[in-house]
Amino acid sequence: MSLTVNGELDNDEQEEPLTMKIEYRNISDRTAALTEIWCEVLEEDLDETSDLFENGATSLHVLKIIGRVYDVLGADIRPREVFTHASPQSLSAYIESSQA
Repeated sequence: MSLTVNGELDNDEQEEPLTMKIEYRNISDRTAALTEIWCEVLEEDLDETSDLFENGATSLHVLKIIGRVYDVLGADIRPREVFTHASPQSLSAYIESSQA
């Protein structure tokens, strides 16, 4: 991410396609990994269709999820993508469509 001359995030920056660790290129494996991340971060038993915010997630949870997604999957996602795709299944589909 780059900054503007005012020190703010440059929203006009071109988004690069997401890259993925090879073992998570299969959508069902990726969805399972994302479901596990949701469960770890929220400390609840959830499924692949569970909505983060319906289960009490906050913006701090979103930041933790982003970090875990990067660590586990190797995918560099942004907060707005988690807010828009709030279930593991939805985020997995988004990642699938965003890959090069």
